[in-house]
Amino acid sequence: MRAAFIIICSLLFFQSNSQNSNSQNAIENSLENYFQYDREIIHVQFNKNKYVNTEDIAFKGYIRSKNNTLLAENTTNIQLVIYDSQRQIIQKQLLFASKGTFAGGIHLNDKFKAGKYYFHFFTNWMHNFIEDDSFLQTIEIIDKKETYNFDSDEPNWKTAEITLFPEGGSIINDMDNTVGVKITDCNQRGIQINDGVIVDSKSNEISHFHTNHSGNGVFYINPDVNETYTLKIKSDKVTISKPLPSTQEAGIVISYNNNLNQQNLVVNIRMNEKGAESHANKKFNLLIHQNKNAVLKEITFNDKQTEQIVYFDKKYLSNGVNSIRLIDENLNEITERLLYHYGTMKPVTTLEARAIANDSVALYGKTEVNQANLSVSILPADNTCADQKRAVMGTFYLNAYLETPEINNYSYYDPENKTRKEEIELLMLNQNRSKYLWDNIKSNPPKMNYTFDKGVTIS
Repeated sequence: MRAAFIIICSLLFFQSNSQNSNSQNAIENSLENYFQYDREIIHVQFNKNKYVNTEDIAFKGYIRSKNNTLLAENTTNIQLVIYDSQRQIIQKQLLFASKGTFAGGIHLNDKFKAGKYYFHFFTNWMHNFIEDDSFLQTIEIIDKKETYNFDSDEPNWKTAEITLFPEGGSIINDMDNTVGVKITDCNQRGIQINDGVIVDSKSNEISHFHTNHSGNGVFYINPDVNETYTLKIKSDKVTISKPLPSTQEAGIVISYNNNLNQQNLVVNIRMNEKGAESHANKKFNLLIHQNKNAVLKEITFNDKQTEQIVYFDKKYLSNGVNSIRLIDENLNEITERLLYHYGTMKPVTTLEARAIANDSVALYGKTEVNQANLSVSILPADNTCADQKRAVMGTFYLNAYLETPEINNYSYYDPENKTRKEEIELLMLNQNRSKYLWDNIKSNPPKMNYTFDKGVTIS
C-alpha cells in the first residue's frame, strides 16, 4: 500500500511539473511566433513645428529595427502622406532611405492654408502588424498676412480631467494600494497640482498627493470595501471632485522596486487574504519581456500566502519599456505592469556650443562610434515655433511600446533633468497597458499580407 502511495504522489508531482513546463513552453512559443518578423519604427526630426506659409519645411528621419535595435539598413521606401485638419489628403511623397536614414522637405505654397497639418510617415511592411509604429508629426502653418495669436503655455484649467490608474487595475480591499493619478486638459497638456486629497464618506483625509509638470502623480490607500472615497482638488485655479472606483473584495497586484542597485530588480506579487483563499496552491508564470526577449519564472501561492517576492538580474532586461505580466496555468493574463529600464544607455555622441560670435555658432562634437548620423535644428533660445520636445530615444525606447504615445518626451532623456527616473516611473504607473496585448500575442500572430518594398518598378 505504501509503495502504491509513493507511486501516486510521484505521478502527481511529474504531472504538475509537466503542466508547468508545457505552459512555459507555450508562453515562449507565443512570443516567438508573434515577434518572429522584424518590425520597423520611424522617428522624424523637423526643423520646427510652426511655419509661415512662405517657408520651407525640412526633416530628417531614422528607421530602427525592433529585433536587433540597429538602424534598419534594408528599408528603402518611406511613404509620406500629408493631411489637413479635416483629414483630407493634401500631398503624397515616396522618400528614399539609405542605411536607415532619409531626409526631405517641401516648399509651402497656396495649397497650404493657415491651420494644422499632419505629416504621416510609414512603410508598406508596417501594415502587416496590428500595432502602429508609424510616425505622426503635427505642424501649424501661419498666414503672414493674417494676425496670429500664439497659444499660451498655461493649461486650460476649465477642462481639467482626472484619470486614475490603480496598480493592479482595481482598488483592492484591506491591503495597501498604489494608485496613479493623471491630470490633463482638453489638449492633453499635463496639469501640475500641489495639494490633492483623498477623503472618505465622513470627509476624513485618508491620503494626499501632488502631480508633476506632466500631470502625473500617485497616492496610497488601504481601503475598506464598505466605505466610499473621493478625490478632491481645490485651488485658486480649479476645483475638482471625483469619486474613486468601487473597492474590490479580491485581486492581484504587481509592484516592483527598480532602485535598489544597478543589478537587481525586485518584483512583488501581492493579494489580500480573500484573494489568497481563491488562489491557494495555484501556479503562475511571471513574465518580463520586450518583444521576444523574455525572462520567465514560476511562482506558487501556498496556503494563506499573500505575497511573493521575485528577484531578477537586470542584465537580462531590454533597454526601454518592458512588460511585467502575471500569467495563470490556462495562459490567461491576470494583470500587467510596465517597467522602464534605462540600462546601459549612455550618450555616445555629444555636441556643444563652444563659441558664439554675432550670428554664428561654433559647435564641438565627440563620438565613440566609427560612423554617426547627425541632424541639428538651430533656433533662437526663446523661439515659440518649436514648442514640441520629442527625443529620438523617446520614440525608439518609450513610444514604441506605449498604447498612448508620449509626444513631449525629451525631459525623460535630458541629462540635466535630475528627477527623470522618478518621472518615468510615474509615467509607467499611469498606463493601462502596453500596445502589445497579451490576447493578440497568445492567439493572433501577424499575417504577412504586405510585401517588404525595396525600390520601385517603372513600366
